[in-house]
Amino acid sequence: MENFKIAVLIAGSLFIIFGYLRFITDDSGNVNLNNYRFTGGILLVISGMVDGTRDLVKRLRSKNSLSAITIYLGILLFYIGFSIQ
Repeated sequence: MENFKIAVLIAGSLFIIFGYLRFITDDSGNVNLNNYRFTGGILLVISGMVDGTRDLVKRLRSKNSLSAITIYLGILLFYIGFSIQ
């Protein structure tokens, strides 16, 4: 059971990292690390989550909505992983 818990937590962290990296990339897939050195692009991720959630409510399929879904899935997996006894 402990291995399953660890696997769920690792999967959750990978989903969150994947969604985070999708938010901070530009259209050509590059990440400008000089812009995100100190903040990590957290404002870009928060605004992307708001836009993605808005697109999800409107049932639109955009880059932000897919990234928001992956982050929400990662958070759900974290919740499940820490709930397992």
